[in-house]
Amino acid sequence: MIQYYKYLLLIFTVLSLKVSAQTIGIGDVTSIESKALTFESNKAKIAQCKGELLSLYALRNDKIQKLKDELSALYKERDDLIADMKVGAKCSQCGKYKSEFEKEGKSFEQHLGEVKGYAIPATTAELEAARKMFTEKIALKKVQIQNLEKGDNAVNKKLNEISNLEKANENLCKEITSHSKNYETNVFSEAKSKHDNWVNDLMAYATNILIADDNITIFKARIIRYEQEFQKESVAIKEQIKKENLEAQNEKNAKIVTNQQQIKEIQIEQANYLAPLEINLIKLKEQKNETEKELIKSAISDSIKATLTASLNQIIVQITSLEKDILDYNTNVKNKITSLESENKKLTAEVFQLNTNLPKQQAQEIAKIKLIYDQKKLDASQSVTKSTTALANAKKLYLEKAEFYKKQNQLYADQVISESNRMVIAGQKISCPIWNEVRFKVMTNWNQVFPCVNKLTTMAKPYSYNVFNSYCPDKSSASYMAQYKSFVNGLDEEDKKAVKGNSNVFWFELITK
Repeated sequence: MIQYYKYLLLIFTVLSLKVSAQTIGIGDVTSIESKALTFESNKAKIAQCKGELLSLYALRNDKIQKLKDELSALYKERDDLIADMKVGAKCSQCGKYKSEFEKEGKSFEQHLGEVKGYAIPATTAELEAARKMFTEKIALKKVQIQNLEKGDNAVNKKLNEISNLEKANENLCKEITSHSKNYETNVFSEAKSKHDNWVNDLMAYATNILIADDNITIFKARIIRYEQEFQKESVAIKEQIKKENLEAQNEKNAKIVTNQQQIKEIQIEQANYLAPLEINLIKLKEQKNETEKELIKSAISDSIKATLTASLNQIIVQITSLEKDILDYNTNVKNKITSLESENKKLTAEVFQLNTNLPKQQAQEIAKIKLIYDQKKLDASQSVTKSTTALANAKKLYLEKAEFYKKQNQLYADQVISESNRMVIAGQKISCPIWNEVRFKVMTNWNQVFPCVNKLTTMAKPYSYNVFNSYCPDKSSASYMAQYKSFVNGLDEEDKKAVKGNSNVFWFELITK
C-alpha cells in the first residue's frame, strides 16, 4: 500500500513540474504528503505492534494459566499433606509424607517396607507450620497471578507504543487538516492578490479604450460645436456688418439731406441777396434809358449834354459793376450748389454701393473666420480618425491582454486543482479531513473581478444602468482608475459635457466624485 502511495506521489510530482509555477501553499502540500507517509508508516507499525501484542497476550495468558495451575497444585498439595499429617501418613525414618511419595509416583507403603519405617501422625506444631508454609506459597502465587493479570512489562510497553503511535497519527491528522486550511487561506489570498494585479494591469488597457472612445466623442462634438460656433459667429458678423453698413448709409443719407438743406438755404440766401441788387439794377437801367433818351434830343445844350453824358457813363459804370457783382455772386452760388450736388451724387452712389455690396462684404468677413473654423473642423476630423485607430488598437491590445490573463488564471487554477488533488488523495488514503474549497473560490473570485474591467470596456459607453457588478462597487474609486480620472478632470467643461453625454451617467458621476 505504501509503495502504491509513493507511486501516486511520484506521478503528481512529475505533473506538477509541467505547471508554470507552484502556489504559495506548496509547502503545505508537501508537508501533508510527508505527514501522510509518516501516518501510513505509523499505521503499519501499529498493525505490526498489534500482531506482536496478540503473541504477548497469549504468552501472558499462558503464564497466568501456568501460575493458576501451580496455585491449584499448591491447594491440592496442601490439602493432601494436611490430610496425611492428620491421619499419620509420615515416614518415621525420612520424615516425608505419603502425598510426597505419590507426587513422585512412588508407593508410600513400599517405601516404609524398604526403610523398615512406620507411619506416624504430625504434631500440632507441624500442622500449623505446614499450613503457614502453604499459606505463604499460595499468597505469593496469587500475587504473581494478580500482577500478570494487571499486565506484564512487555504487554504494557507494546500497548504504550501503540498508544503513542495512535496519538501521533491523531496529531498528524489534525496537522494535515490544519495544513489544508492554511493552504486554503494562503492560496486564496495569493489568488486575490494575483487577480488584483492582473485587473490593475487590465484596467490600464481598459482606460486606454475609454480615453480613445472619449476622444472620438470629444472631437466629433467639437466638429458640431465648431459648426455651431461658426454659424453663430457668422450671424453676429452679418448683423455687425449690416449695422455698420446701415450706419454708414444713414450717415451718408444724412449728409445728403444736410447738403440739400444747405442748397435750399443758399438758394434762399441768393434770392434775398439778389432781390435788392436786381431792383437797383432795373432802376439804373431805367435811368440809363432815360438819360440816353435825353441825349438823343437835339435841343439840348452842350453843357447839359456833357452833364448827361457824364451821368450816363456813371450809370453804365454802376450797371456794369452791379451786373458783375450779380454774376460773380451767382457764379459763386452755382459753384457751391454744384459742389454740394456733386457730393450728394457721390454720396448717393456710395449709399447704393453700400446697399449693393452688403452681402458681398458679409461673405468676405465670414470667409475669413470660415478658414479658421474649417481648419479646426479638419483638425478635429483627423483627430477622430486617429482616435478611431487608437480605439481599435486599444481594444485589440486589451483583448490580447485579457486572453493572456485568462490563460494565466487557468494555469494558476489548474495548479491549485493539482495541488488540492494531491492533498485530497493524501487525506483520503489515511481518512483525514481535508479542506477542499479553494479551487472553487479562486475561480469564483476571478469570475467576479474580471467582469468589473471587462464590462467597463463594453458598458461604460453609454447604455448600461450599472457598469460595476455587485462584487466590485468600489472599483470606481480604486487607484488604477486614477489615469482615467486625471484625463476626465483635465477636460474643459464643453469636452467633459460631451463625454458625460456619451457615458453611463451613474458611472460617470461615480468616477468624477
